[in-house]
This record gives sequence, C-alpha cells and structure tokens, in this order.
Amino acid sequence: MRARGSRLLLAAVVCALFAVLLLVPSCSEAESSYRVALIGFEEGVQDEERNALVEYGQRRAEAELGVEVDFIVPGPEEDLGYLFTDGEDGYDLVISMGQASSLKMLSARPGKTQVQAVALDFETPEPVPGEDAVSLVRYRVEEGSYICGYLAGWLSGGTDHPMTNAIPVAAFIGALDDPLMDYYSVGFNKGVQAGVPDGGAFNYPIPSAQDSQMARTYAEDGIDKGADIFFCTPGPFNEDVLDVAEKRDALVILVGTDRSSESPQHVLTSLILRDDNAVFEAVRAAMDGDLDPGRHAWGIGEGTWSLAPFHGNDPYIRKELKEALREQEGKVRSIDFSS
Repeated sequence: MRARGSRLLLAAVVCALFAVLLLVPSCSEAESSYRVALIGFEEGVQDEERNALVEYGQRRAEAELGVEVDFIVPGPEEDLGYLFTDGEDGYDLVISMGQASSLKMLSARPGKTQVQAVALDFETPEPVPGEDAVSLVRYRVEEGSYICGYLAGWLSGGTDHPMTNAIPVAAFIGALDDPLMDYYSVGFNKGVQAGVPDGGAFNYPIPSAQDSQMARTYAEDGIDKGADIFFCTPGPFNEDVLDVAEKRDALVILVGTDRSSESPQHVLTSLILRDDNAVFEAVRAAMDGDLDPGRHAWGIGEGTWSLAPFHGNDPYIRKELKEALREQEGKVRSIDFSS
C-alpha cells in the first residue's frame, strides 16, 4: 500500500509541475525576440539560386538561434531606409547579400542608428558610407579557388580523366569588373602549381562579365594551346565558355551554386559560395557581440565555400585525389595568398 501511495503522490507531483510549465512562458517567449532583416540578392538566374541558400540560412538561424528573420528581395528603386527604424518594433540587425544589395543598404543606412548592419559577400576598394560603423565581409574565395586549381592541376597532369590531354596546363577566365577577380586568380594559379608543379595555367582577363564574345575567343585559344580545364569567375560569359567546352571536349569549373545541371559532363565541379553559413554566422556573431565594425574576410573557418559533388565526373576522381583535396583543405587557411 505504501508503494502504491508513493507512486500516486509522485504522479500527482509530476502532473502539477507539468501544469506549471504550461502556464509559465519560456525564456524565449518572455524576452523580446531578436529581429533580423535579411536582404537577398537582386533577381537574376544565379541570384535566385543563391537566394535559396540565403533562405536556408534564414531557417537555420530561426531554428537554432531563436531569432525572427524577415527575408527581403529589393526592387530596383526600393529605398531600404525603413529597415533602420530604432525602437522596440525595429530590427536589431540588417544583413545584405552581394554587391548590389549591399550598396543599396549602405546608401540607405542613416548616419545615426542603433541597428547593427553587415554586408556579406561584399568587396570594394573604395570607401563606403558609414564604413567605421558597419561590418563588411568578403568571402575568402582565394581558398576555394586554390582547391579548384589543385584539382585542375592534378587532373590535367595525369591520365585519369578522358577529357584531359598530355599537356599539364589549365586556364583561368575572369571578369575585371568582378571585385573578387584577383582573389580568384591568385588562388587558382597557386592551386594549379601545387597540383602539378611542372604545369601551369593560362590567364585570360575579360573587361566585364557581359563580354561573352571575348570569353569564347579565349576559351578557343586556351584549348588550341592545350588547356583542358577552365576556371571561370561568375557571370553571363560562363554560358559561352561552356558551349566551347561541350563542342571541344573540355572541362569547366564554375562559381556560385552547384551548376552541374548546366552541362553534366563538362562541369567538373562548382565552387559553392555558402551564403547559408555566412548568414548564420553573421546572426550568431551579432547576438554574441563578436561582429565588429570594419572589413573582414571569412573563409573555410566560417564555412563560406565548399566544392560541389563531382556527379557524373566522380568515377574519374580517384581516392588518392579526394584524400589529397581533403589534406589541402586542412592547410588552405594558412597559405599566404598575398603574392
């Protein structure tokens, strides 16, 4: 009887505690929510795909950090000044993605505001409004392009892939109007040298990402000279380089999202810019007081890039190469890319 009475008492206590928990709001409910305005990339084919990654980062931040995030795709003439309204109903943090959206956000930000702001995947050699009070983050794409160069050098210097030839040389085609162009270039060239020490890479700068005809001419020239793998910075010209690669059996590495569907046989891999991880890290750092104003560079440590799967090219990527790529990833943050 005593045991049965103890069990009944325990059950009654558990029920009472459960009822109290139902009546008392959780800490997250009791405290005011941390509010974030997340400005996505402006509309475009690649921008839509990158915005999908941005929204994934939004959902992760909401689920794991308990924040409230409003996702905004700005219109061409939209004034974003309303995002910087101070007060209990205002935002705690404003995040912008990429060059166009970030310039729009920085121009709209008032000189005096309590709202913290960060521009992700943003780089410019020129001063920007309020630079001493906002966080400007570029992705360390030199790290990712180094790994791509190492991959290209290894394959170009060997016989594992049926589309490579006996000449150990790759090629880089980059748009001069891309503020990250030099970072892509130095990383890729260093990677090729590491992957095939007796090889090299042709470098083809084009005036703008819109210059498709020049990109096509350079792709043809590179193949004529023995290049079998091309790395392209992002832009509309990628389509023309792919067209040449398909007609002449060459491989291409693209940047942005996983772009294998654009040419499954000829896209060797893609350098994915992990906007989802950057968004999460920005929110986490801001909430923890770790997001200082000024210019920052986030790389493999913050997860801002990764290689896409090799898909149909995977059978030609031997175990030894995959292990070497992982080893290089472990070293890449300590490589000096300044020269």
